[in-house]
Amino acid sequence: MTDEILDRNRDAWNARRYESWVTALGTPEQEARVLAADPAYKLRRLLPHMGDVAGRRVCNVQGSHGRIAVALALIGADATVIDFAEENRRYALELAAAAGVTIDYRLADAMAADALGLAPFDWVAMELGILHYHRDLTGFFGVMARLAKPGGRLIVHEFHPVNRKLRQTGHPPDYFNAEIMIGDVPNPTGDGARLGQCAFRAWTLGEIVTAAVDAGWAIEKLLEHPDWVDEPTWPGTFTLLAAKPA
Repeated sequence: MTDEILDRNRDAWNARRYESWVTALGTPEQEARVLAADPAYKLRRLLPHMGDVAGRRVCNVQGSHGRIAVALALIGADATVIDFAEENRRYALELAAAAGVTIDYRLADAMAADALGLAPFDWVAMELGILHYHRDLTGFFGVMARLAKPGGRLIVHEFHPVNRKLRQTGHPPDYFNAEIMIGDVPNPTGDGARLGQCAFRAWTLGEIVTAAVDAGWAIEKLLEHPDWVDEPTWPGTFTLLAAKPA
C-alpha cells in the first residue's frame, strides 16, 4: 500500500533541492571550506551536550544536506545520515568529498531505518525541522531507540512547539491542534519560489516527551531556549537529551 503523505513529502523535498542548496549555501566545494575552517560552529547546538565524539558512531537522522554529518566527520566521528531525498544525498556526498571526509548516507525513510542493518550507534542526533513530519511519534522514537546501542544517547534540537504552533504554522493559533496540515516545504534560497508542499503534524512539548518515554528512552534533560531572532521573550527551540537503558 502506498503512503500518500510520505510520497508527497518525498517529492517536495526532492524538488530543486540540490539547486536550492547551491543557491543558499554555495557549491559543495565552497561550503566544505566553511565547514573545514570551523566544524564546531555548525555543531554549536549539539556538541556542548555530546562532548568528545571522536571515534563515536553518530547517526544524523533526516540529515538533509549533510552539513552536520560532515562537520562531525571533520572532528573525528563516524557519521551516518538517514534521509529520503536523493537531491539532499547528492549535495551531502559532494560536500563530504570536497571536505576530504567520508560519511555513510543512507537513502531511506527514517521510519524504516531500523531495517537497514546498521551497526548500533553511540549517538542518534537530529536538529531543526524533524519531528513534525512524523504522524506516529512513539513509533518514530522507537525506531530511533533500535538504532542506538545499549547505553546509547539521543539528542534532539528542535523548534519549540509554542513557537511553531502559535506563531509560525500559518493557521489560527491552537496549541492543541492535532490535525495533519499542508504547507510549503522550506525554500532556503529566500527567492519566494514554491518547491512543493509537505504534510506535517505540529506536536506539543508534552506529546514529544511522552512519546520518547513510551518508546523506552530515559529522559536526562529538557532545555528550552529563547527565540533570539524574532522575539527573545518567546521560546524558540528546545533540546531533549535521553539515554537508551543499558
